[in-house]
Amino acid sequence: MPDFKIVISDPQTKEPNTAKVKVKVSDAVQVNQGEKDGKAIPSAKLNEKTKQDLGLDQFVTVEIEKQEGDKKLKIKGHFKVEVDNSVPQNEIWISQQMGERFGANEFEAIAYRTKAFQVSVDQSKVPSLIGAKIGDVVDVNISGVPLKLKITGGSDNSGFPMRFDVQGGAKRRLLLSSPPGFYPTEDGMRKKKTVRGNMITAEIVQVNTILVR
Repeated sequence: MPDFKIVISDPQTKEPNTAKVKVKVSDAVQVNQGEKDGKAIPSAKLNEKTKQDLGLDQFVTVEIEKQEGDKKLKIKGHFKVEVDNSVPQNEIWISQQMGERFGANEFEAIAYRTKAFQVSVDQSKVPSLIGAKIGDVVDVNISGVPLKLKITGGSDNSGFPMRFDVQGGAKRRLLLSSPPGFYPTEDGMRKKKTVRGNMITAEIVQVNTILVR
């Protein structure tokens, strides 16, 4: 089956604390198959004090800036937090695969609580999403990480967005006056646009969600 690209946002992350940390590759961190390519959620180990200082909950983002020619590129990784008090203060351990993604086994980085990330998951591994509707809360398990997610929207394999006010999962061509599907540039504008209904089907490729606690 094709993949769902699941976008997961944390509504409780507003202006996260940031800190400079040392990031190291460690054999103590288990590799999740597919994590380097965004098909699994990688893990990161850090101690309780570092977690508290950063105000972390379930996920942490590690970010570096690399110079390539005359351009500066930001490389980010989003990780499931695992507390391990054998990890020194202000240090984060990651897997070998994720070290390859950053291009080093040890480096300085900025760390902060994750606002949003995306992961590609085979549809067969998240069966609770098929048939669910915008507004539903579903339990999923991604790479061994149990999550409760509220569906907020999505789009199909042709880029047509789902609409909360259109029942079912089929495509419909409707006269719209507001997003999603149409963004008027003047008051009172209306236009016929193709959209998807509010139910997730196998034709949906992106699912937008928020974390529920």
